[in-house]
Amino acid sequence: FPSVHKRAFEARRSKKEKRFWGNLTDWAVNSSPISYRNPSPKVKKILSPILERILRKKLPELSPQVSVNFVEHHEAHAWGAFFTSGFERALIITADGMGDGVSLTVSVGKSNQVERLWQVSARDSFGIFFENLTEVMGFVPCRDEGKLTGLSAWGNANSVEDKNPFSWDGTRIVYNGPKGAHLKRWLLNLLEKYGRENVSAWAQNILESVICGVVCHWVSKTGIHKVAVAGGVFANVLLNMKIHELPEVSELFVYPNMGDGGLSLGAVCATFKPFPKPLPHAFWGDSFSEKEVLDTIKVFGLPYKKLDSEQIPTLMARAVANGKYVGRFVGRMEWGPRALGNRSILCECKSKEVTDKLNSMLRRSEFMPFAPSIVYEDVSKFLVGYNKAEHAGEFMTTCFRSTEELKKEHSAIVHIDGTCRAQIVIKEHNPIFYNFLSEYRRLSDSGIVLNTSFNIHEEPIIRTPKEAVDTFIRAGLDYLFIDDFVVARDIKEIEYF
Repeated sequence: FPSVHKRAFEARRSKKEKRFWGNLTDWAVNSSPISYRNPSPKVKKILSPILERILRKKLPELSPQVSVNFVEHHEAHAWGAFFTSGFERALIITADGMGDGVSLTVSVGKSNQVERLWQVSARDSFGIFFENLTEVMGFVPCRDEGKLTGLSAWGNANSVEDKNPFSWDGTRIVYNGPKGAHLKRWLLNLLEKYGRENVSAWAQNILESVICGVVCHWVSKTGIHKVAVAGGVFANVLLNMKIHELPEVSELFVYPNMGDGGLSLGAVCATFKPFPKPLPHAFWGDSFSEKEVLDTIKVFGLPYKKLDSEQIPTLMARAVANGKYVGRFVGRMEWGPRALGNRSILCECKSKEVTDKLNSMLRRSEFMPFAPSIVYEDVSKFLVGYNKAEHAGEFMTTCFRSTEELKKEHSAIVHIDGTCRAQIVIKEHNPIFYNFLSEYRRLSDSGIVLNTSFNIHEEPIIRTPKEAVDTFIRAGLDYLFIDDFVVARDIKEIEYF
């Protein structure tokens, strides 16, 4: 089931986020690998009477193939997490800003059924609190909350003496702090008084303590120790690490498209009620023909060469081992917020000089950490406790504690708090990228590279060949591996291949 925000990517890149639903719906239906049919039984949860009337009228006009069924917001989140986890039985927790008046839910998934046990009103939303804090820090709400997570490692939560605005007593989460304009004024006063690093650490600590308390409570109450999570709050990779480190939790799965981009698949699952199946990969987005790729390269007039596809992992590994900065654009785009190798910038990760150069090339914030991709055979050398979140690690949706070897040998991808947001690469699920890392391991003795999303800072990740070549040029990368072609900046560099 396709769930790529095709036009949303274009709107963000052009800075014109206008109406695009009609074309997006047509694209989704026409490119789906499954045929459309009227689901039975229909899901009859109503999101909003007004919204329902609008959509029932407008969507068929835009796309005649479509009939409309409604699934409640957090039910879709829960089903997406449960279905893709592969767990036969799971405790499911969803949390975000709000959806249909709700900000957090706890459910149990068994076989092909999901039953909600508990929920929290949008009035007591962690997501809304973090959106406001993100905005008063000068970042973009609903997009840059991850910057607060990065900043939190640089601060001291205990230095903030103001009262925790959230309370959790084992039965209810209640937000007791200021609201509306008063909330923003209060947060601004906190920033002036304590600084953004300390306030970020304070907010992160509040989030972790309450959510982990909820997890422990419901694990104890249900006797279910496998946990699946979804919703924008669980884009917070430090929170996810704290969850899988809990003794009460035996395994954690984080829905790869944890935000609202994952609701479409969740809604389908809530409608058809399939049995859970482990998600093998997240490459469900756009792909392009060889003609489209080659025509784009020729338009830019850069030197290029077509390669033997079987040799590409080896050639790319040699380039990275020689200190080159490589862009990789191949196959279908990642589904969700993480770059997992198909729309990535790759380089070695042995020194902090690498991060300084990348921050300059990509205009990134210096306080934000970079992430590694690690071949499965080397995971135990570098990550502590990975076995409780191995599947989640394939999608780069949680942090792990770093081993001393990782801190010493690959400092470029270890954050100041000793954690790293690693991608675990398994041959069966990502064979070409696995072969690249295996060859790099042979050349450098370690199957680990720095992997950051292929985009200039504040721009969306690249989606099309045109965006790939344009960003390759503006970022000043050494090589672009784009499907079966390699592109360089001058003719002499192509001779290397």
